[in-house]
Amino acid sequence: MIKRDGPIEWEQTFVHPDGVKTLLITKFFLIAADGEVANIATIGTDITERKAAENELRSANQYLDKQSRQLEELTQHMIQARDQAVLANRTKSEFLANMSHELRTPLNAIIGFSDVMKGELFGPVGAPKYVEYVEDINDSGMHLLELINDILDLSKIEAGKTDLHEEGFNVSRVLTSCLTLVKERAKEAGVEIECDAASNLPALYADERKFKQIYINLLSNAIKFTPPGGKVVTRVWYHENDGYVLQVTGIGIALADIPKALTPFQQIDSALNRKYEGTGLGLPLTRALVELHGGTLGLQSKVDVGTTVTVRFPADRIVPQTASTSTPEQNEASAAE
Repeated sequence: MIKRDGPIEWEQTFVHPDGVKTLLITKFFLIAADGEVANIATIGTDITERKAAENELRSANQYLDKQSRQLEELTQHMIQARDQAVLANRTKSEFLANMSHELRTPLNAIIGFSDVMKGELFGPVGAPKYVEYVEDINDSGMHLLELINDILDLSKIEAGKTDLHEEGFNVSRVLTSCLTLVKERAKEAGVEIECDAASNLPALYADERKFKQIYINLLSNAIKFTPPGGKVVTRVWYHENDGYVLQVTGIGIALADIPKALTPFQQIDSALNRKYEGTGLGLPLTRALVELHGGTLGLQSKVDVGTTVTVRFPADRIVPQTASTSTPEQNEASAAE
């Protein structure tokens, strides 16, 4: 007789009045007591729903595989686009950084010669109208130089071509110097300036010229946007754990406008007839200069109350009062106190 070790299975599809059905056919042998095949049994199990689910799962997996491939291709395109944008931006920054001499030299000549003519150093210019024109040329040249300097300074930082000339310097002296520089501008704008600095401020180890640029940028921006009769307040203090802190408070702007204010070449007032001119580089350039020192720049604002720009220099830039890096001016200031 025929012997069988196990069942035999296969799937069979057929048309049923309710639709196409799939059965799992299982055939196995019934073995007698003597071990011989006594009979053959067949069982049919309806697996139509299971097959439908398997087909749906297979289709879903194929769809996901296709989506995954498309997503991978899109990611590669985005990476390429990002790399191209970074390269283009770096190329732009390097170009502008290298253009520093070419742009500044002729502009400095225009300003210098117009200064000579305005002062009539080699005799009278002639008609008063010419003197007025020379003053306009000089003012326009100075304004253009300020804009070009901002663009080139930020581009040099982005291109990694800015070096810090660091030393310990007297912060109180630098604050006084900067306030003197903007005093006339504030007077013309009808804005009051107040400085509240902690007594016995220690020296700060940083690039003094860039610190001046940071502070003057903040003051000029605050004066520019503060209406007549308003006040610009400076606060300076230090803490051995928190570092050196410089705050300038002026007119308030909307919270929604803060990201725009910190984005290069963006203007909060973007209308063609906007009230305030400029490149929109004041705060972005200032933040870049602060970050070069390992510091941070933050903005807190409330409309019609005030905008406070807070600059923090790391604690390790505080020069101990007894350090030998004190400048002659610091020693004179300490003696005067």
